[in-house]
Order: sequence, then C-alpha cells, then structure tokens
Amino acid sequence: MNPAFTTGLLVFSAITLLIPSRGRGLHRLTPPVPPQDNPSSHPTRLPLLGGSAHLTRLWPLIPTTALLALLLGPQILVSTIAIGVIVALIAVQRAQHQRRTSTTARRTQVIEALDVLAADLTAGRPPIDALEGAASVSPDFHIAHAAAKLGGDVPGALDLAAESPGAGGLRALAAAWRVSEESGAAFAALTDRLADALRADETIHRQTEASLAGARSTARILAALPVFGIALGYSLGANPLTFLTTTLAGYLCLTAGLALTAAGLHWTTHLSKPPT
Repeated sequence: MNPAFTTGLLVFSAITLLIPSRGRGLHRLTPPVPPQDNPSSHPTRLPLLGGSAHLTRLWPLIPTTALLALLLGPQILVSTIAIGVIVALIAVQRAQHQRRTSTTARRTQVIEALDVLAADLTAGRPPIDALEGAASVSPDFHIAHAAAKLGGDVPGALDLAAESPGAGGLRALAAAWRVSEESGAAFAALTDRLADALRADETIHRQTEASLAGARSTARILAALPVFGIALGYSLGANPLTFLTTTLAGYLCLTAGLALTAAGLHWTTHLSKPPT
C-alpha cells in the first residue's frame, strides 16, 4: 500500500465534498439564460437538475471508497469513516455556534447604527451624511450609503443588505424610508422608533438564547456519552473498538449509533431554534 497514493485519494474525496455550489451572489453576476424555443425543454426540469447537482458531486466517493477498502482493509476503512463522521458532527456544531454568535453581533451592530442614524437625522444632517455615520458602525449600511451617493434606490439597497443573517431589521428601515419619501413623514422619528423596537426584540432574543443554552449543552453531553461507554468497556476488560470495526454486528451497531447521534443533534438544533 502506497501511503502517498492513499493520502491523495482521501484529499480528493475531501475536496469533492467541500467545494461549495454556486451561491446567490454568483447568480447575480451571471447573465440569465434565455429560455429556449425547443418544446422538449420543460421548465419543471430546472429544479430537478438543481437538486441533483448535490448528488452528482458525491459520485467520486463510490469508487474511492471501494478502492480504499481494498488498499486499507475493512477495519481501517470503517475507523476512518467513523472518525470522519464524528469530526463532521463537531464541525457542524461549531459552525452553528459561530453562526449564532455572528448573527447576534450583526443584530447589535444594526441597532447601534440605527441609533447613530436617528441621532444624525435629528441633529439635521442630510440622509447621505447620516448613512455615512451609520456605515461607520455597521458594514451592512455600506451598500445603502453608496446608493444614496449615486442617487440610486436606497430602500432596494437596504432590502438587499437585509438578506444577511442578523440584518433583518434593515428591511423595516427600507419600508420606513419608502413611507418617508411618499408621505413626507419624519424619517428621524421613524428610525428612532425602529431602533427601540429592534432593541426590545434583541432583548427577547437574548433571553430565549439563554433559556435554550441548557438544552443545547445537554444534547452535546448525551452525544458524547458513547465515548465514555467505550472507555468503560475497556476498563472492564472488553475490546469494543475491535468489535465495532471488525464484525458485522459491530458495523451495524456503529452505523446505527452514528446515525442516531447525528439525528439527535439535528433534531435538538431544530427544536432549540428561537422563533424569528
């Protein structure tokens, strides 16, 4: 067995799974494809093709897994797959925690920027200068400030920035901007009230996150219990890892345990999502 060849296969498999699909930003930069006049092309095929793109990316795993089974042997292959699944679960949990943290930080920045925007408008500064002050606090206001300087659609720019997680309050600011333009309402007062409303919502968000922290910690502890079970088996004189990686019954137990752990973590994350 050539270690360099085996390592290359593992790296190829990892790159195949980690290459991201084309996101919405690339769709904006790509010109739309005009519909063809061919009657054989049916519009309903497009979602199916888009959904099968993720499955198509997984096809190199089939020959790679078979080749690794021949080169490494079933025990090393099963151990590698199990470790990969565990590492993936840990990475997903860390990514979800970082996503929640960044979303909370962005909501806080938006509220602080709205306070600065309301204060500048109340002091009599033009909306362009007020947006510049808000952009210095929150990067989500950069697009709106650029649109205001160029005489563009500021509410549309705010709606675009509101698509980012944690910046949903900008959608309400865009609506307030439209109301102020159409009816002549005091935009400073609307912005100040919007900042107060978002601050109250953020307080509720933080209280909800604090109440759900215990449930998330319990789920992680329960997911780590099989590790202590394996250690307990070794302390009693058994060899659980050999059983799990060399016998058919062990394969079934290992597969069922990993599947149930992943399903439990996913379900717990779904239940602990705070209401939006």
